[in-house]
Amino acid sequence: MTLDVATLFVASIAIEFVLALYFWTLWLGRREQRMHLWIAASITTGMAGSLGFMLRGVAPDWIAVWAAQVCFIQVFAFLWAGVRRVHGRTHPTRVVWAGSLLWSAACLIPAFFHAEAVRNAVATLAFTAYCVAMSAELLRRAGATSPSRRLTAALLLSLSAASVAMTVYSALRDDVVTPLSSPSSLPALWLLLYTAIYLTLVVALTTLELGNEAQRQREAAATDALTGLLNRRAFIDGAARLATHPRGATLLMLDLDHFKQINDHWGHAAGDRALVLFAGALLDVTVRSPHAVVARIGGEEFAVLLPGTRRADALAIAAEIAARTRELRHTPGAPRMTVSIGTAAGPMNDRKLDELLAAADQALYRAKRGGRDRVEQEYAPSGGNAIAYVAGDTDLAA
Repeated sequence: MTLDVATLFVASIAIEFVLALYFWTLWLGRREQRMHLWIAASITTGMAGSLGFMLRGVAPDWIAVWAAQVCFIQVFAFLWAGVRRVHGRTHPTRVVWAGSLLWSAACLIPAFFHAEAVRNAVATLAFTAYCVAMSAELLRRAGATSPSRRLTAALLLSLSAASVAMTVYSALRDDVVTPLSSPSSLPALWLLLYTAIYLTLVVALTTLELGNEAQRQREAAATDALTGLLNRRAFIDGAARLATHPRGATLLMLDLDHFKQINDHWGHAAGDRALVLFAGALLDVTVRSPHAVVARIGGEEFAVLLPGTRRADALAIAAEIAARTRELRHTPGAPRMTVSIGTAAGPMNDRKLDELLAAADQALYRAKRGGRDRVEQEYAPSGGNAIAYVAGDTDLAA
């Protein structure tokens, strides 16, 4: 049984043409999806490279040799850029075109261009470098242990190994490989291997991008767009899981004081800056607290859940937040920012999250009614309440 090189050639070109058309259409429909652009460009250059390679001995060498190899290099350079984009990293233009530019510069030297073995080795080195870089990128990211990532990296390395083997085979032969007229089935096998692995790579990259898009959608649904903190729904979901900590949990409800005046006197842009600055202060203070859940739950109101944190430690955190807030200025020359905080704590085995929220809310209202810029605890079982922090005081009340 022999492989019909011409048939495989036509089939691979047809498959690549349909795929290229599909991804170009996807990109034209959603220009912000740059991943589709990189895949479309990669498939298009792959189609052109296959055409040039298969016409060796028929088309001029500047097409079958120089242009075909440039296309093969760019196939993987564009895929490399796509992999970087999937992972949210930059893809410098100079790196994307570096392999092709170096190859083209070398081809300007007549001795190099006519040295079949050396020329093939340099071209192979150029696009295998992109393959190895893609493999490293896939394996170094979070989730690199997933079977799909390992498979994709293995396919890239396999394609590199096959290309090197093809280069060595060509170097050991005196005749020039002309696929359409060669009695050997090796060019057809190489084309079949290349097409199969390449199509698998495209599917793998598309799957990765779909996963990333789904993750972005989940994050957008759970995140406050202005501050980057969790929104109310995500906070409730996360707090419900963490509030059952064996050591109990403390909830802080926080409300920026006189926020309406900020918007009225300084403008909504100043109000937005105030919210962003306060969110940053919350994260700075709570970063030392394991499993802290920080959220903007509406307007100028925020919440912080501190699982496993003792009441005294939570009050100290609340006092630090209040002190840090007083250092913030949303606009140069503006009055200081202040925050009112209500706290509630206790073991959750006999208490529901909504009860904790209600208790912290009541403490927050008392802090507002008591003059603002203060921290108050929920009512103790005896009916009393404890003020943790008032204005510039630094002592915590028992």
